[in-house]
Amino acid sequence: MQWRPIKLSSFALSFFALSFFAVPLFMMTGASNGISIPRSVLTAPVAATTSRTLCCASMSTVSQKSSAKGAALSGSTYIARLHRNKTACCFRVSAVNTNSKSGECLCSPAVPHAEIPKPGLVCIPAGPFRMGDNFDETRHALPVHVVDLDEFYIDKYETTYTLWKEVYDWAVANGYRFDNPGSNGSQGKGDNLPVVLINWYDAVKWLNARSEKEGRTPVYYTDDAHTEVYRTGRVDLTNAQVDWSANGFRLPTEAEWEKASRGGVEGKRYPWGDEIGTGNANDNMGGTVPVGSYPANGYGLYDMAGNVFEWVWDWGSEGQAYDWAVDGDKNPRGPDASDTRTRIRRGGAYAYGSRHLKCSSRMFRAPTYTAPYFGFRSATSRP
Repeated sequence: MQWRPIKLSSFALSFFALSFFAVPLFMMTGASNGISIPRSVLTAPVAATTSRTLCCASMSTVSQKSSAKGAALSGSTYIARLHRNKTACCFRVSAVNTNSKSGECLCSPAVPHAEIPKPGLVCIPAGPFRMGDNFDETRHALPVHVVDLDEFYIDKYETTYTLWKEVYDWAVANGYRFDNPGSNGSQGKGDNLPVVLINWYDAVKWLNARSEKEGRTPVYYTDDAHTEVYRTGRVDLTNAQVDWSANGFRLPTEAEWEKASRGGVEGKRYPWGDEIGTGNANDNMGGTVPVGSYPANGYGLYDMAGNVFEWVWDWGSEGQAYDWAVDGDKNPRGPDASDTRTRIRRGGAYAYGSRHLKCSSRMFRAPTYTAPYFGFRSATSRP
């Protein structure tokens, strides 16, 4: 496992009469018995300070008060050994000057490279499962109902910006038009980060472009006869305008997404069990981390909880809940429309907290909506 160099933000606390320089932080790789041990080298501020403290924790609220890993800094560098494999951390430096005034720099995450993600489709087996849950009596997750799905395939990773950009450039050169160019993670830089700041229409058109680029049959059309490939504009596609049997790429339906997220385990709040635990997902890092940084679920899928929310096919709303659902329905694709004109996003993100990491959690947004915590992943009916 490799760790990429990052910089803690420069900060100037003029109201404390302090002037601090930039604080570069580097994560490098060490090893012990085959387990990667990240090491960080911090160049401390060199202003008129009498003491400096490095704090790190697994959440963006890290501070001297909240961190269990505070350590005094002396000299120009400090080595922090973090014995947590494949786990992102947040760092903050606090300092006190000669007048006993104190302050903290902005928090900065240090995130590990997972192995370079190789997009690959994972087969989700056919069969029924129970969709929704009644653990917390959340209105939008009720009623719990049985859904019977055909076999389908879904990418093991969220769509990375690298893959997005490769297909996007090809698409623009071949007649596609998008509302948004996409961003390389929430901060706009880094490696193996999910693409964000794209809306539902962008995702659907991109999936058609990926299909055409790879010699597959497109899935989305602007007519029921499937003669006009969807390449431009904002079209509120209907189920009839989707070639569900094609081997092209598409968004998963909401039912497909939930089955995939559960990883073969039913009746649990999260892909890993009923307790939120720690180190299972990025729901508090303050930004995106490289895809695959956290453990995979039972199907071998990464980040089905946390990092970025993921667009799915279906319309839906809080008020509609699953009132339209039929118990035992075969391959449901959601209602024909939403009373709030909203599509659905799933999976939780680094923002909005842990409540959205639940397999059954749903959020509803206009298909034009974009955010730095919004992404998607590819699915297909045929490999």
